[in-house]
Amino acid sequence: MKTYKTSQIAEKCRVHPNTVRQYEELGFLPPVPRADNGYRQYGELHLEHVLLVKTAYRSTWLGGVIRQKALAVLSLSAAGSYKEAMRAAQEHLALVSAEREKAEIAARFLEEWAAVSDNLTGSDLRSWKTKDIANRLDITLDMLRSWERNGLISVPRNQDNGYRYYGEHEIRRLYVIRALRKARFSLMSIYTMFCHYDRGIREGLTGILNELPPDEENIFYNTNEWLTKIRSIEQSAHELISRLTVIKNLCSL
Repeated sequence: MKTYKTSQIAEKCRVHPNTVRQYEELGFLPPVPRADNGYRQYGELHLEHVLLVKTAYRSTWLGGVIRQKALAVLSLSAAGSYKEAMRAAQEHLALVSAEREKAEIAARFLEEWAAVSDNLTGSDLRSWKTKDIANRLDITLDMLRSWERNGLISVPRNQDNGYRYYGEHEIRRLYVIRALRKARFSLMSIYTMFCHYDRGIREGLTGILNELPPDEENIFYNTNEWLTKIRSIEQSAHELISRLTVIKNLCSL
């Protein structure tokens, strides 16, 4: 059986040798036997697992249950539980696909909203209070305040009592903000897009969202080129399943 040194595994997988050792410490590689001199002796199975980890890590920055599922795939496969690992990988793919669908729906919603928003007339307006609009959109009052504070929306106030009131124009804008935030577009990305919209630009708004620099305050959920990234991550989720199949077949030889 062919064996590899740590440096050889690292070179083949295009990672640093310390990264390979870190994968082992995290429990993402099968047990690594040692030679009489104490050096690690990696095999083809370890090589495939390092590639598996690299593939899975492409989606871990999404966080939440998607990250948990990706890491579960690695731990289960390293332990030889390939059936459970495959199930986790398929669940991971389903979650990533759902995120991609949300991003695409939000983008379509944005373009549709931009096309009809200018056609609103006074007869379309209806006054909603802050609490009522939060319930309608299923968001918190803190979210509403944050969106207004960050310049995403300007809400008129009742001159008599100073209370905010929301008409159809504000409601449509809030629906767009909500959809884009669900798709994890950053506040800065949405703000910049609205700056274009408020200057009269009605075409290419999705492209503006897709090309903005990342929000430095929320770098973990970096939405720079979000639509492109989420589609790439979905491809990686498919690749994760393919690599698991290779590992399973290797172990059955």
